[in-house]
Amino acid sequence: MLSVKGSRVVPSSKPTLICTVWTGKLYNPEGFKAHMKGIWKTRKKLVIQVVGQNLFTIVFELADDLELILEGRPWLFRKSVILFDRLSQAMDRDQIRLTLSPFWMKIDSNFPEFDKKDLLHAIGVSFGGVLRYEINEDFCRLRVNLDVQRPLRRGIFVSMDAVNKVWVPFKYGNLPMFCFGCGRMGHGLSNCIQLPPERKSKISENPPFLLALKAESKL
Repeated sequence: MLSVKGSRVVPSSKPTLICTVWTGKLYNPEGFKAHMKGIWKTRKKLVIQVVGQNLFTIVFELADDLELILEGRPWLFRKSVILFDRLSQAMDRDQIRLTLSPFWMKIDSNFPEFDKKDLLHAIGVSFGGVLRYEINEDFCRLRVNLDVQRPLRRGIFVSMDAVNKVWVPFKYGNLPMFCFGCGRMGHGLSNCIQLPPERKSKISENPPFLLALKAESKL
């Protein structure tokens, strides 16, 4: 289904994705393959193949099944996010960069001073653009790409006028494991290499990042 020539990953003639699990923990690749095949409900069969350390390709019989997987993101494996990209041409493994994943963000809609559509657009631009958005009476939400190498953003100040500002907090749907100290996905505070040990002990008492960043599951 797919060939690996030296350090190059060569895609199949069929629709192909390349993916990795954003985690520093060791895991069984065969366990990953079995777990995801049990979750993904595709119309036709798919083949998951190991092509490198923590690197997989997924070959589909149908392009619609590939789109179904991309549309369902973010996907998690053992509380860690899986990062995907299309594989349409041969690539060197050391040139593959998987760092982005779309997430839904919840924004409370109790800001009568702002036009909700304009507010979502302004927030989305700060993330590089809005992929999609929805507005209803109880809350608004928008879909944006998050860079897993960067800390999660807890919110944003929005100016009402030349003097007053309003804090707009963010909540993220289907958020994976993240560090309460540095705010990055893929590890917990105890395994964080961004912070020195003496700072970790202080942060654990009053962490800057909290579970409040997670939106309720019904989203």
